[in-house]
Amino acid sequence: MIRLLQKLFISCILIGFVTSTAFAQESDSTDTTITASTARPIEEITVVGQKSLARLRLRIDEKEAEIYNFFNANNSSSRMDIICTKRRPTGTHLLKKECEPRFLKQLRVEKTRDGRMGIGAGFNQRDLVGWSAQDFENLQNEMLALMAANKEFARYLADLVDLTENYETHYKAIFEAR
Repeated sequence: MIRLLQKLFISCILIGFVTSTAFAQESDSTDTTITASTARPIEEITVVGQKSLARLRLRIDEKEAEIYNFFNANNSSSRMDIICTKRRPTGTHLLKKECEPRFLKQLRVEKTRDGRMGIGAGFNQRDLVGWSAQDFENLQNEMLALMAANKEFARYLADLVDLTENYETHYKAIFEAR
């Protein structure tokens, strides 16, 4: 859609330029009394294409999906796989994407099952992360090893960092300038 608008805009400018040039040449040939000081300079418009925040957010989501798919296909254990789901938090109609390692999801299921059976106490996300600290360390080591061994994975991560920085810069420029 943006490209279509750009093409239409450029073609309108070109038609206007050709028409004004032809008119200027015609008037110069019929009336030689026009001086350079009365001639109107041609206006110049510069169009800079920037991606919208929504498009940048979409590119970040796509890059994250590439990273997770690559990692899941190349890691040593299915326990380390990163699983992404979309859910609607209570009180909203908006979907929220949540990604977490499989071992954390399994631990949550176990603790929830234990809680329903009356075994153990309540827990929160911080408790789950604390209980699986060793698994998170293994996950981090797995990612670092894969990044060192595979340049493509390292490039995916670098691209994600660039996209995220670009998004944050645009976000601040739009919303913090007000």
